[in-house]
Amino acid sequence: MKIINSVGIENDENFEPPYTILWGVNDQTTDTKVMTMQRTIIPPGGKNKMHKHTCDATFYVVRGPIYVYAGDPANPEKHLVEAGNFCYAPAGEYHGQENPSKTEVAELVASYGGCSHHEKSGTTFAE
Repeated sequence: MKIINSVGIENDENFEPPYTILWGVNDQTTDTKVMTMQRTIIPPGGKNKMHKHTCDATFYVVRGPIYVYAGDPANPEKHLVEAGNFCYAPAGEYHGQENPSKTEVAELVASYGGCSHHEKSGTTFAE
């Protein structure tokens, strides 16, 4: 067993700005070979770029609601997802999120299945 305190993890400001991403579980923090897990804080009005991975991605909305975009980056489906819901994006599907609140942060806990570090997730951002 290993306990990883997300408060003590350095913020990855380069992966999906303007998000605060705290990589908790990966092959650098544990001995895992098959998963990556992160805590993501989305500032008020924050939106990331549509992107896809070569592995499956999941997330749980801790604080929301958020908009979730999926499909064709030029014309994505838009879903309002309340706190307490899970989302699943299969490998190769473009997706993204947006915090519609102008005053409150939103928060996710996300994971990649089948890859042990976000740098191994084959992330590709849409133009």
